[in-house]
Amino acid sequence: MKVSIIIPCYNSGAYLGACMDSVLAQTMEDFEAILIDDGSRDDTLAVAQDYAKRDARVRVLAQENRGVAAARNLGLEHARGEWITFVDSDDLLPTDALHTMLSGAGEDVDMVVCPHETFDESGTLETVIPQTRWMDKRGEAQRRAAALRLIEGDSVLNIMCCKLHRRTLIEREGLRLQAGVKIAEDALFNLETVLCGHGIAYVNRVAYRYRMHGASAMHAQTAGELARHRLWLLAMRDMLLRRGQMESYFAAYVDSAALRLYKDGGVPGVVRRFNADVLPLLPLDRLDESRLPRSARTLLRLCRSGAYPRVYPLIYPVQVLHRKLSEAAFALRKEKEMPK
Repeated sequence: MKVSIIIPCYNSGAYLGACMDSVLAQTMEDFEAILIDDGSRDDTLAVAQDYAKRDARVRVLAQENRGVAAARNLGLEHARGEWITFVDSDDLLPTDALHTMLSGAGEDVDMVVCPHETFDESGTLETVIPQTRWMDKRGEAQRRAAALRLIEGDSVLNIMCCKLHRRTLIEREGLRLQAGVKIAEDALFNLETVLCGHGIAYVNRVAYRYRMHGASAMHAQTAGELARHRLWLLAMRDMLLRRGQMESYFAAYVDSAALRLYKDGGVPGVVRRFNADVLPLLPLDRLDESRLPRSARTLLRLCRSGAYPRVYPLIYPVQVLHRKLSEAAFALRKEKEMPK
């Protein structure tokens, strides 16, 4: 079997039919669709079971409500395909989505990434493509560039959808989503996949349609950036340590944590709150300094001494310039590279 499509479902009876119609309309027919009902209180399970009766490629699993990460993990345990892709139950697949993604699935590739399209009930459409040039790199340079974007945040790389993952890599490395992480658990999974996998293929054609509506998880935001992302930062710290990669990405990790604070309160927020709120997240006593790049050693010493907030007003303009240059380069090439 070529592809396992894992579809977690929770109270999605209003959208699941359209989602499944788009799945079953795929031009590439060698797939299985695994629907996991996560303790829905509407007719989601009944809709899913109806589709399973209609098509032998559809399987339905059910669990008590444990969240989307646990539902996806249950799907991973039952998947049998060579490749795995994830679909949310309120979204849609273009009819050629599997063909599109599989066109990038070479022998030296463990992940295939495609752009996606957002849409809403008013008909507004927007194509979302990568914001950096990681896809033009190869080998270790590509892995590092993609990892850096995942640590900071990239709207294409972060999400579970519009990707293929090689199942043998997932099973060999024991990759699973962390059920306790409610924000950016998909980015964490993708980061670990990048760090322990081989090549990443990018196919510049939309392979996913993401529905925007008031109930979407991305709209349910209440607490500040750092508070919402704290569990993600802790889980990423532990994963980088376990994988022996923290020294390589320590500076990026600190920048990511500081960026969450900056989004909460600007430069004054970082200066005022870094030592109290970010320092406890940093593995300052678990790093091998001999493996740190020179600039990261300086950063480590600033953090250990508590001096980082004092120098942040000097660091911040450099970070802004770097991001602005990246954004300018992205804007210049966006129209030229927009998927057709």
